[in-house]
Amino acid sequence: MHKHRALLVAVSLGLCTQWAVAEPVVPERLKNVDKLTYCSGMDSPPLVSFDEAQKPRGLTVDLGLEIAKRLGDKKVQWRVIPFSGLVPALLAQQCDMIVDQLFDKPARREVIDIVNYMYSSQSVVVPKGNPKGIKTLDDLSGHKVAVLNGSTIKTLLDAQNESLTKAGKPPMKLVVYNTDTDAFQALRISQVDAYGTTVETAGYYAAMAPDLFQEGVPAFSRILTGLGMRKDDPQLTAAVQQVISDMRSDGSYAQLLSKWHVSSDTLD
Repeated sequence: MHKHRALLVAVSLGLCTQWAVAEPVVPERLKNVDKLTYCSGMDSPPLVSFDEAQKPRGLTVDLGLEIAKRLGDKKVQWRVIPFSGLVPALLAQQCDMIVDQLFDKPARREVIDIVNYMYSSQSVVVPKGNPKGIKTLDDLSGHKVAVLNGSTIKTLLDAQNESLTKAGKPPMKLVVYNTDTDAFQALRISQVDAYGTTVETAGYYAAMAPDLFQEGVPAFSRILTGLGMRKDDPQLTAAVQQVISDMRSDGSYAQLLSKWHVSSDTLD
């Protein structure tokens, strides 16, 4: 059989899904540029961080690189910005996209577009042995708790403090840091009693330093997590959505989550 006819038959029978998937449409404004610029806090391992050689690494880093590859083999430039400044930087056109652990919340959807790539949950990390006996959010009453500036868990713990106050219990004291590294250092030297962060980051540090840290409050508040684009850049949003859809179809998405040991966070 002629090879082109054979290919058409294979596609029609669903035997050649790699060829059946349409290429993502590269946005007009990006067709004649050779790179994409990503804004990232680069401080949320195992998703976005720097390795010992100061090279970007992590699940979300790999995803960003794959998106650039599938949008015309673009190079990637990383613009490192504190997490609380990511959305303002995107809106100021300092980058094309936020490539970080960006939780999909209604307030963010009002100002930017979000394309989801995984789920995430919150956790509370404590020193090894859990000397303060912190097992629930109520147990944080009266304790110093580190949080990342602009993070979702800060909002959740602010709400928990309101509940504690109404119940006549001492609120926790939230100590705000700009990076996970600073927060974990504060926990290590006992400047705080616990650190509220994501399950992924909590697991990473517990694995890196099993003699220092452990999970106190287990996973809670599961939420969709995504990449951020400007609302006036709908072609890029559509292209990124297509790439992630293609990756789910061709198996590379599942391989990526498995590589970084977060398969439980896969999209439904």
